[in-house]
Amino acid sequence: MLKLNNWYIRLLVSYFPILVLTVSMIIFLSFIAVNEISRSETAKADRITTGYVVDSVERSIHEVEFNVLGEVESKKSYAAYLNGSSESTTIKYNVVHSLRSLIEDNDLVESIYLYRKSDNVVLTSSGETDLSEFGDREFLSKAEESRDYKGWSASREFKEYDGLKPVKVISMYKETPLPFGKDGILVININLYNVGQMIGSMTNHQVSFMRITDSAKQPVYPGDNGTASGGNVLTTINSQPLGWTFESGIQAGHLMSWVSVVSYVWVIIAVLTFGVAIVYIIWVTRRNYKPIRLMMNRIQALHLRGSDGTAVKLDDLTMIDRALENLIVQSRDHEKEQRESVVLQRRQLFNELISGQRSDQMVERLRRLNLLPDKGRFAVMVARLNKYEEFQADNTLHEQNVLKFALGNVMQELANNEGLQSWGEWSASDRITFVFASGDGAADSDMLTQLRKTAAVAREWVEGHLRFNLALGIGSIVKDWNGIGGSYRDALNGMEYQFAIGRDAITFSGDIPREQPRGMFNYTQQCTNCVQEFRLTNESWRDTFEQLFKHFETDVMKDEDILSLVQLFLQMLSRELKELSDTLNECLDEARISEVLAGLRGAATLSEMKEQLSDYLVQVYDTYVAMSQTKGYKTMITEIRAYIQENFADPDLSLKHLSDKFEISGKYASHLFKLEYDMKFVDFLVQLRMQQAERLLAETDETVQNIALQVGYANSITFGRVFKRLTGVTPGEFRKLKMRPSTTLIGAQGNRDEIIMDDKAND
Repeated sequence: MLKLNNWYIRLLVSYFPILVLTVSMIIFLSFIAVNEISRSETAKADRITTGYVVDSVERSIHEVEFNVLGEVESKKSYAAYLNGSSESTTIKYNVVHSLRSLIEDNDLVESIYLYRKSDNVVLTSSGETDLSEFGDREFLSKAEESRDYKGWSASREFKEYDGLKPVKVISMYKETPLPFGKDGILVININLYNVGQMIGSMTNHQVSFMRITDSAKQPVYPGDNGTASGGNVLTTINSQPLGWTFESGIQAGHLMSWVSVVSYVWVIIAVLTFGVAIVYIIWVTRRNYKPIRLMMNRIQALHLRGSDGTAVKLDDLTMIDRALENLIVQSRDHEKEQRESVVLQRRQLFNELISGQRSDQMVERLRRLNLLPDKGRFAVMVARLNKYEEFQADNTLHEQNVLKFALGNVMQELANNEGLQSWGEWSASDRITFVFASGDGAADSDMLTQLRKTAAVAREWVEGHLRFNLALGIGSIVKDWNGIGGSYRDALNGMEYQFAIGRDAITFSGDIPREQPRGMFNYTQQCTNCVQEFRLTNESWRDTFEQLFKHFETDVMKDEDILSLVQLFLQMLSRELKELSDTLNECLDEARISEVLAGLRGAATLSEMKEQLSDYLVQVYDTYVAMSQTKGYKTMITEIRAYIQENFADPDLSLKHLSDKFEISGKYASHLFKLEYDMKFVDFLVQLRMQQAERLLAETDETVQNIALQVGYANSITFGRVFKRLTGVTPGEFRKLKMRPSTTLIGAQGNRDEIIMDDKAND
């Protein structure tokens, strides 16, 4: 009984840390939540108040500016005074009277004065003063240096005469007569003390504070530089018209006063909750510890011993843990064995099915698993991972397993969408085999259509999402389980004809013709003829090459036979040509041919293989032709260049024109230019025309249109676009800048740009 009481106490005490932590977190989070809400609401209210103050100050100062400028612009006496042609006392009186009215109508205005530039006289509300005796002459001097309107200035000291006490103001000036005059300057000064009085009337200093600084970081409000106010800044607003920064917040000690009251309420609630929780835990523990006592009695009946055979003394919790651990381990082992056994049995049954074995036991197992229907149409599809070595190199073992698992699920889901029942297993490391079944009433043609669609969608999805390619083979369609083995063999056989009968890397064994292809001798002879035509630089080798691949397709040859013939063709070509030059040796050595063959094996279709091989052969052919004509091309390219230099102004000059003139192909002419001058024919012709155009622009007064016609362009627009692309400037800018024409024909665009920049620098 004592042990049971100890267990009860331990169970009871074990709840307390969680309870204390939970309650503490509730109190802490509640306090934080209230604090954040309070701060957020306070900041929001402060932001609204400060925004109102900013709007009021901006509106008041803008109203002063608007009234003064409107008065000055509307009254002609200001312009008459600035003109200086008449020294009428009436005009001067009218201006002075207007200035006084403007100052008296607005409490913010400290002073307004008018500076006349013609005789350096300043007119204020008090009268006329010479600039040298005026107290604000330094500000006027700076305004003279920068006469553009700059808005309101930073805070500064103003005094009308040298003997007076300075007043802090902000100022703005405008050149007069308005709006675009140059005869004088109108200056408006706003008294910052009056502005501060207006701001103070809108602010409760007992609760909140406000600091205002100008664009020069000088204090505008309050006058004690803000040292009297304390607390955190909650709102910062920049006034763009004034260049002022408004900062406001709540005075220290006022923000959390009411929050503390709310916090006390939460603390009381938390304490009450804590007390109720203690009572509830005691009650629940007393109610639930009796079943635990019964469980302990049963466990204690077991004799748990150590490895040496001696009895092991364990406390209650350790004993329960040990018993549960043994039970879990035994359960997991049993579950794992069962799962592995089921997987092995299914895989073994699948292999027996596709191998064509038949027994009553196998049929019974198939029916029990219910993976395939008893009746209907059946067909086997094999999916092979292309370039499996790259697949292994690009992915870890775990990634390979995940991708293979995804592939199996995708294939089965797509088949289900087509109304087919499927069962798939990996029959090799790079190959997964599926047995598909359709309803008993389905036709063979309908099922074949469903299989083709499933294969096409699967191949496209896997290539787009899993980043590897598949080759798929569809076997013959059979009527019962006995024919599944034959369908599997047909699918594998069809995949051997991927290039010949494949449609986007999908083959159907029914497309294989029953007649055997002609003997290999005929293909070997075609390869020999193609190599000989290639060796004699006869363009008919291309037609022979096309015919060879047409026979591959029409005769439905196996993939390995096609690859063997292609390898034989490349070896024959290598023996004929590679010793003729180092360049050809690099193109036709064993390493390069092996690389080409590896790429051909990865082709999905015969057309793709032919395109890859054709590109390679064209590269070798161009190199061979250039090498074979090396002895005569120097003279020919010299003649072609001379002809171009004499006829470059002909707008019809082109590669076809040169081809007809010199009886060579246009491709060969382009190849000679690239080989000799490291540039295309078009670049050579354009640079020659631009060189002549530069000379005409620099040395003659011909119009751009005439120059365009003289260098082979039908209009000046095309000529100007080409000229700017090549030189960096338009023809008009070239002539205006008096740039010098290039003296040599530049082979590379970058060098030509450097010469043009040098010409600009020298000019």
